[in-house]
Amino acid sequence: MSFSEDVTKFNFLTGGTGAAIPHVFSNGSTLTVGTKQALPDIPSGEVGKGFTCTGLCQDPDSTDIWVGNFGNSRGSGGTSTPISIVRLSADGSSLVSQAAAAEAVGGLQGVTFVTSSSPSLRCLSYVDGSSAKIYFVNRDGSVPRAAQSLSFVPNALTWDDTRQGHWVGDANSGDVWLITLAGVVIGAADFNSWGGPLDHLCVDTSRGTAGYLWTTSGANGSPGILIAWDIAKDQIVDRFLLDSAQAVEGLLVSGTSLKVVTDGYYHFFGSAPNTVAPFNVNELQTYTLAASLTQWRYARVFKSGEVVGPQVAGFRRPYHLILDRGDGDTSADFCIVTRDADASINGLVANMAWTGKSFDPAGTANLGFRLLSGTMTSKAFGAAYSRQIFSATFASGANNTQLGTRGTFTSDRAVNVVGTALAVNLGSAAVPYKPRLGA
Repeated sequence: MSFSEDVTKFNFLTGGTGAAIPHVFSNGSTLTVGTKQALPDIPSGEVGKGFTCTGLCQDPDSTDIWVGNFGNSRGSGGTSTPISIVRLSADGSSLVSQAAAAEAVGGLQGVTFVTSSSPSLRCLSYVDGSSAKIYFVNRDGSVPRAAQSLSFVPNALTWDDTRQGHWVGDANSGDVWLITLAGVVIGAADFNSWGGPLDHLCVDTSRGTAGYLWTTSGANGSPGILIAWDIAKDQIVDRFLLDSAQAVEGLLVSGTSLKVVTDGYYHFFGSAPNTVAPFNVNELQTYTLAASLTQWRYARVFKSGEVVGPQVAGFRRPYHLILDRGDGDTSADFCIVTRDADASINGLVANMAWTGKSFDPAGTANLGFRLLSGTMTSKAFGAAYSRQIFSATFASGANNTQLGTRGTFTSDRAVNVVGTALAVNLGSAAVPYKPRLGA
């Protein structure tokens, strides 16, 4: 990166409906549960309590579903069972069979069903956070192939048959990586902007031009959070609250249908309301989603290390910004990034080199480039990433550079930007790049 900047010198100015960074414009709608079905008991488990559910997937060859069984007892009491993946009837009411997850070291987390064409594989897979691996198991409990090691601690997993790889969530961040069975990273999704960790994943091929990636999250004692990610747009579409899912531990989404499993009973010693009925049960819940989702508005102007590895000397690295000034169309609505004054660069040429695309591929986004004392020059960004350059000479007392969205331009309410420079050429930075589709 021949143009890279110390991001600690950036200030972010917002106004009007775009005020506050990061800014969440809406929590999304609250979805009301449609049906509830208590999970059936499993052998050696507690009577009438189901099991410690974690992970949910569809069996591709039947209407049955598979639910992970973490195995550990609730709180400081209860009964532990061997770790397994439990096969249930479509409505979650009946136990069909179990597949032993014998390779799990510290407990099973995400569960999915692999349908790989090359190499040929048709089996369950699951992640174990303690060993940081993906394990594979057939319906009968036999192991079809060796485990796949990961470079991070996983807690969410789903298979993408279209792209022939696993989407795997990082337990310590909002990063999700698309990884082939050969261990090659071929894509990524970034859920960091919603402001919390994620727990489980599901691919939904029925929405968008390339499908959606859905995830759940939420602390015990609060409504579960459901988030939709558009794979083609490379961004969050919307988020929802699930009114009765107090401990979401797996999801299935297809079109307007949502199924989740909740683990309320085994979170018994969590905060209220799980300490009392009706949330201290383990059950399969169904919800209905709207056929068309409204774009969720949010702004996130900097996340450390999102598109690269560790920073190099001088805090230099490329960075990813989402600038959103809100819904207003006046000059008072703005979201501007400023590179602060620095007397050492007076008289030098300010180089802004930005790569960006519009927030919504259906429209064009505009960013304004300027020196603090100058007139903003509008640069247009379309559906595909393109690079725009602006240069000007720093003058004494006016050596700030700015880039931003504001109501004096048209179609500029939000824009994705991958930046490699703002202000002055500080020399090249050699950093390991984390691949992101389109970035």
